[in-house]
Amino acid sequence: MRAIFAIFLLMMVPATLRAERPLDHGIYDQLLQQYVDSDGLVQYAALARDRDRLDAYVDTLARYSPESHPGRFPDRNCELAYWINAYNAFVLKGVIDAYPIASVKGAFVFGGFFNRQEFVAGGRSLTLNDIENDIIRPEYREPRIHFAVNCAAMSCPQLENRAFTGPDLDFRLERALERFARDPKYVKLGGSILYLSKILDWYGGDFSTWFPPNRPNPKNKPPIVNYLLPYLPAETAAQLATMAVIDLEYYDYDWSLNEKNEKGSLRHAEDSP
Repeated sequence: MRAIFAIFLLMMVPATLRAERPLDHGIYDQLLQQYVDSDGLVQYAALARDRDRLDAYVDTLARYSPESHPGRFPDRNCELAYWINAYNAFVLKGVIDAYPIASVKGAFVFGGFFNRQEFVAGGRSLTLNDIENDIIRPEYREPRIHFAVNCAAMSCPQLENRAFTGPDLDFRLERALERFARDPKYVKLGGSILYLSKILDWYGGDFSTWFPPNRPNPKNKPPIVNYLLPYLPAETAAQLATMAVIDLEYYDYDWSLNEKNEKGSLRHAEDSP
């Protein structure tokens, strides 16, 4: 009788007030561990043959989002983790849908993969550009996302081989930023020239307008230098701190696919846009 009464009371509580189970990214976490290596290279051919889990996860993303089911996202970190995972999972889906391709730009007709191909999140059709530029960047104002979202290109910051979650988000973003800043593929000092990833040029404003107030801010340094200083190798940071003039140059962007072949070595695309 008590159990029946308890169920009756629960039914009397409005649905909007009932606690909802947080969205689970476990199935996505499993496939990342299986098909993405520690350098962020993806076994696309194997993933394409065994895509059931990715399709199931993408179906979950299509049903639920922080916009459609806010009760399943306890805080803003859980929301942001969802959008980062969604972006990266949609990229994987887009690539294997079009596979084999040499570049992510070949995943949609006339190179419209990022601004015209649509995916569904919480019942809403969105492009990848919509997710990054209309949701993640303006709503969460977190510049470290640029080291976590992955566009399947060799010049993109590496794809993490674990799904993001709310509780570990800050640690994971901090680690991604430090890994990026210490990799000469993205940041390298040569004489008076600081060579940087093109990403830091495209989204340069994010690293000045969203600069955390508790980070060091030396005068007369470009904003991106100030942002990176705490994360650079100690020797590089010390040199930059004493330099009166720093010239910035940006690497050309390599759009070839971040693919690892089935024998474990990097697949080199024959053609790259």
